[in-house]
Formats: sequence, C-alpha cells, structure tokens
Amino acid sequence: MVQNSHFSDSHLHLVEEGHGDRYSDLDSADILMACTARPDEWDVQSGMTDTRIIGSYGVHPWYSDEWNDDIRERLVSILEGNGKAHVGEIGLDYQRGTVKDQMKAFEDQLTIASNMGRIATVHMVGTEKEVLESVKLRGSGCPGIILHSYGSDSYLKPFSGLNCYFSISPRILSRSDVRVKRLMDAIPDERLLLETDSPHAGKVFTGMHDFASRLGDITGRDPEELLSIADSNLKGLIG
Repeated sequence: MVQNSHFSDSHLHLVEEGHGDRYSDLDSADILMACTARPDEWDVQSGMTDTRIIGSYGVHPWYSDEWNDDIRERLVSILEGNGKAHVGEIGLDYQRGTVKDQMKAFEDQLTIASNMGRIATVHMVGTEKEVLESVKLRGSGCPGIILHSYGSDSYLKPFSGLNCYFSISPRILSRSDVRVKRLMDAIPDERLLLETDSPHAGKVFTGMHDFASRLGDITGRDPEELLSIADSNLKGLIG
C-alpha cells in the first residue's frame, strides 16, 4: 500500500467527532477541505487553528429548515471577513425531506458563493438534474464547484461542461469494480478530487492511502498518481 505520497482531502467534517483511528493518515494530509452541515457548527470551525484547514460554511439540505435571512447575513459576514472561506456543504437530497423545501436554501447559498467568487461544495442524492440546472443558472461566478461523493455516470458529461470537480469518496467502493472503473475512467484527470467524508467514510475506510490503493487496484492506475492528481487539482482550485 502506498504510504508517503502527499494528498489533499477535498471533503470532510472536522467539527464532528468520530475520526479516531479510522483515519490513520489524517496528520499526513496537505489540505483539509472542511465543510459544515449546520450554522451551529460555524463558530467551532472558525476557531480551528490548523493551517491545513480550508473552511467551507453552509447549511446541508437535511437542515434546510434552519436557513433564514439571519443565517444568510451571517454566512455573508463570514465570507466577507475571511477571503479564504468557501461555501458548503449545500445541496439537494431526494431521500431526505422534499427537494421543493430544500431548494431555496440551496439556490440562495449557491448564489452567494457565485457572487462572492467562492468554491461551492454540493451534496446531491437523486437530484442531479436539479443541481445541474441550478449550477448553470447560478454558479458561473464560482471558481469551482465540488460535487461531493460523486457517483452519477449519466450526468458526468454535462457537469464536465461546467466548472465542476468530481470528488470521489470511499462510499464508491460499495459498487462493483466494473462500475467504479467505468466512472473513474470517464472523469477527466484535471477534474478529479479525492475525499474521505470523514467521519462518514463507511466501515471499510482506514485512511486516504488505503482508499487510493483500492482505487488503483480497480482501475489499474498507480495510486500515487491518483493522489498526486487530486492533490494538484485541489491546490490549483483553492489557489
């Protein structure tokens, strides 16, 4: 298993407990793209002093009922006060609540990210069409849009035509090797990111190097190359 390659984690939740020993190489990461799910996590993340952390602030679709004008103003204030802060995790989820109820929070936050020139990290479950249309209409000002835990073969081409990055998480390993290889082969190298979604990485996860090794076995690619490509892409995206 590859051990010493540099890597960047394009999506995880450092404000939540549960990383523990399951993320054995956390200390080896160059960049940790940390996201939040609820406003009550924002101050905790803002107080983290690890210089590797790039903080994203957002209201997850599961908690879209917490989005209101006061929270909107607070998000804008955080971004105005920190030029390195981004927006996420935002999005839509067909399996939790209703997309109709989630849409305003998602579109408002995507618009804020676009207007302020920030990266948006997007969660989508069964809502690829809706997210695609929203990105077309509201996401043009974002330097990049990270599609968290991406797994949709059929929407890869239209998202590739926009400024989207495909972030692959360990949950992809629940699929057959054939499906994983097909998806990985279709993602342009310059748009590939790797994430852990820690502490929500799944039972099989032990660390980013192990994840890259398993992807390498499936795709026939050097895991160090995969880590290097994803690391370079995220560093280029955040500047």
